[in-house]
Amino acid sequence: MRMKFVAAAAVLAISTTGMAQVPNPSPTRELPHDRGYDKDSPKHDAIDAQEAPVTRDLNATSALGAQVKTEATTADEAQYQADLDAYRADVRANARETARDENRYARQQRAYADAMAVWRGQVAACDRGKLSACKLPTPNPRDFY
Repeated sequence: MRMKFVAAAAVLAISTTGMAQVPNPSPTRELPHDRGYDKDSPKHDAIDAQEAPVTRDLNATSALGAQVKTEATTADEAQYQADLDAYRADVRANARETARDENRYARQQRAYADAMAVWRGQVAACDRGKLSACKLPTPNPRDFY
């Protein structure tokens, strides 16, 4: 057990010694490489003077691209809305056609049922011996619309 404690202490001592040797750059000292943030210095101002027009042109191009994209998106949205309106109009037309078909089918069913009721009455009268009922034509469902 004591051996594990000594080994752990040695590892801890080595790791803290290694960390103490890493240099900690102070914010006042100039670094040999650019850290990526803006600094007020003659070097930075000279670079900024060269790059500012390029950056301005790129930003303008980007803004123009965004405007064209916005116009395209507006056109796409208008087309999308037109497609949606056309679809809804087709659905409504189909619903009206379906309702007409259902109404016609219901009328046909009632006409057929009415014609069958009249025909059964004719058959019953004929079976009772009424000769005029036997000579009547079969009822046509179109007459019952």
